[in-house]
Amino acid sequence: MECTGITRQLLQNLVTMRLIEPAQVTETGRYLYDQQTVTAVKAYLHWRDLGYPQAEIRRMFQHRFKRVSGDSEGAGEADQ
Repeated sequence: MECTGITRQLLQNLVTMRLIEPAQVTETGRYLYDQQTVTAVKAYLHWRDLGYPQAEIRRMFQHRFKRVSGDSEGAGEADQ
């Protein structure tokens, strides 16, 4: 995720924690992310830097960043 400057490991952790999900997965298995995901990652980084506990960040994500199924427009490639 070049737009956010995060490491590949943090990206994978966010996916594993189900805080974000790829907007689309290509036939070759490459994950594609959209602007909503970039915004969510930036929010995560901001809240983490402010010292919010992980549990509180998860609650905030549940309310703010719910993806609508099938919404894959504007997807951009991630650094894998």
